[in-house]
Amino acid sequence: MDVRDLAPAMLGLGQLFDAANTALNGDHARIRVQVKATEPGCFQITFEVIQTLSEQLVSFLVSPQVTAAANLVGLLIGTPLSVVGLLQLIQRTKGSAIEKAEPLPDNTVRITIGETVIEIPVSLLRLYQDVAVRTATQKVVEEPLKKEGIDSFEARADQEVRARVTKDEAAFFAKPVISDATLVDDTRRSAFSIISLAFKEDNKWRLNDGTNAISATIEDDDFLTKVDANQIAFSKGDILICDVRVVQKQTDAGLRTEYTVIRVVEHRPGIRQLPLPLPTPPAP
Repeated sequence: MDVRDLAPAMLGLGQLFDAANTALNGDHARIRVQVKATEPGCFQITFEVIQTLSEQLVSFLVSPQVTAAANLVGLLIGTPLSVVGLLQLIQRTKGSAIEKAEPLPDNTVRITIGETVIEIPVSLLRLYQDVAVRTATQKVVEEPLKKEGIDSFEARADQEVRARVTKDEAAFFAKPVISDATLVDDTRRSAFSIISLAFKEDNKWRLNDGTNAISATIEDDDFLTKVDANQIAFSKGDILICDVRVVQKQTDAGLRTEYTVIRVVEHRPGIRQLPLPLPTPPAP
C-alpha cells in the first residue's frame, strides 16, 4: 500500500475513534489511538486504543456513563460473538438512510432500511447517525478502497477478522449526502463597492458592503445587458445600490451564506470632485 494512501487512512482511524468516543461519551472520557510495533520485518500495523477518564478514580466497571474502550472497539468492528458493529451495519444497509426506528427494551432499537430489518444497540444507532463518525469511516474504508491495487479492507482484533469490506462494497461507506437546511431567507436593500467583475455566465461578482467582501450572483438581466453593451462603465469608488437576497443555510460543513443581487437600483459613480456649495437661487 502506497504510504501516501496509508497515512490518510491511519489519520482517519484516529478521527473515527475520536468521533465515536465523543458521540457516546462526550467529555467524560478521552480516547487515544497509538501504533504498536510488531516483530521485525513485519509490515502489519497494530493499533492500540487507550482511553482515559476525566475523573481518574472512576473505574470502567462502575461508571455507567462511559462506554469503555473495549466496548467502543466492538461497536465499530463487531465482537467475537458475531455481534454487528458499525462496519457490518453499513455493509448490510448499504449505508442508506434509516426509514424507521422503533425503541425496544434493554437500550436496543429496531431499524428498517428498505427490506432490511435489524435490531441493534442504541449506542450503535448513534454512531451510524453521527456525521463525524461517518465522515471518518469514509476516510478509513472507502477512500483507500478506491485506489488501484487495494482490493479489500479488514479489521482484526486478537488475530481474528472481525470485519471485511471488498472494493465492490466501498461505495457503501461514503459519507451520506445531507440536505442543507435554510435558516434565513431575506431580501434587503444594501450598498456595495465593486471589488471585481465577472463577465462569464454564472460567475460571481466580488462586492464589499463597507465591512466584508462577498461573492454575489447578479440576476438583474437588464443591468447585465447594459454592462455587456458598454452602456455602463465602472471606475474605482463606484457604488451599486441593490436589492439583494441573502440566504443562510446550515450544512454539514457549517454555516453557508449565499448572496444574489435581484435588482440594481442605482449605479452611483465614485466621488471625483469636492462638493461645491452653491447659493440657493431666490424664490420667484
